[in-house]
Amino acid sequence: MQAQRAAAQVILINTCTVTGEADAKTRKAVRKALSEDAAPWVIATGCAVAIDREGLSRLGERVIAEPDREAAGLKALELLGLVGGDDTGQNLELAISPDPSLTPVTDNSLDVLGVAGDPSRVGKGFNTRMGIKIQDGCDNACTFCIVHVARGRARSVAMQDIIEQVKRAEQAGVREIVLTGVNIGAYSAPTGESGSGVGLSLLLDGLLRNTDELRLRLSSLEPQHANDELLELMASSGGRICAHLHLPLQSGCDKTLAAMDRHYTSAFFAERIARAKQLMPHIALTTDLIVGFPGESESDFKTGLDFCTSMAFSRMHVFRYSERPGTPAATMPDQVLPTVKAARSELARHIAEQLQINDLMARVGRSEKVLVERNGRGTSESYHTVELSEKHRVGSLVSVSFVGYRDTVLIAAP
Repeated sequence: MQAQRAAAQVILINTCTVTGEADAKTRKAVRKALSEDAAPWVIATGCAVAIDREGLSRLGERVIAEPDREAAGLKALELLGLVGGDDTGQNLELAISPDPSLTPVTDNSLDVLGVAGDPSRVGKGFNTRMGIKIQDGCDNACTFCIVHVARGRARSVAMQDIIEQVKRAEQAGVREIVLTGVNIGAYSAPTGESGSGVGLSLLLDGLLRNTDELRLRLSSLEPQHANDELLELMASSGGRICAHLHLPLQSGCDKTLAAMDRHYTSAFFAERIARAKQLMPHIALTTDLIVGFPGESESDFKTGLDFCTSMAFSRMHVFRYSERPGTPAATMPDQVLPTVKAARSELARHIAEQLQINDLMARVGRSEKVLVERNGRGTSESYHTVELSEKHRVGSLVSVSFVGYRDTVLIAAP
């Protein structure tokens, strides 16, 4: 991987700007890419570029700042000579980084479906799971977040376009589609002569009816969008919609939730979790947690952590609050000291590790379908990494029983 990165002549970095720390990591990643021996072109795209395009462009003469991801991808292919009728770049390598950590792949491992307007990748290295973006933008304005400024108002891809893209992916060998977006629960697209809207549940139903065995997974979903219609569809799908929800809690303390302007309470969150578990007792629940938000007292922190424990999350991503200029939270009084945030983060991560172990233990003796992503490794419906027999073909969905776990990996029966 290091050798590939050093040889890459085009590096594409997908950036985040949700926190000040994310901005710093973006700049560090761009500078690191510029320092590679092959003197690559560095294309930065995503939210940080939308907020500060000129600032990123000034990092170097070989930096191209393009906020639109599809346009950035096409620019990369153009530099490689793969589009535009120019064959001068056929031997170049392209490094694609989904976040500010460089993870290159070579250009000959990519098969781009419909280069213009459909950047879905299949082929070597991409033949089992794939993300498909169904919407962009967000109409919320959480006080710690600037994504609604960077990505704009919520807007959705037409249902039929998504169905066609998913069908092509299935025909190409993809076995799991992850529906992605900034706020996928806000999916709403017109359909039919009446122009009436179609929401996430109807989209999922349409995808189920128009595909055969392909598995669907939802990416991050705001708690208020985990309604009964969606949960009941998931429960009745026979595993075709993964019994896994990533619901970003952010805090289990109502006082902090109100300061974040999150539009729900811990009681509402708990009720949605209870309903999900009633319909799908085996469901896996993952979440995001921010510690050290302005005004968060020790008591608030403990209340929130106790709530997380009671929810029995299978995985919990813990973030220390980082001031993001331009957001209301950055100017709030009672900013928490960095040392306090670090201590709270360490404790929360310890709890997260224990919750993950608890979930692994609870799944031993159970059976789930696992997507085999490489020899001897796969991803369960519950979103755990699974070690399984190499007799299972890469790209297949197989039902296995779990006989134990090692570290954070479930072990399947031979």
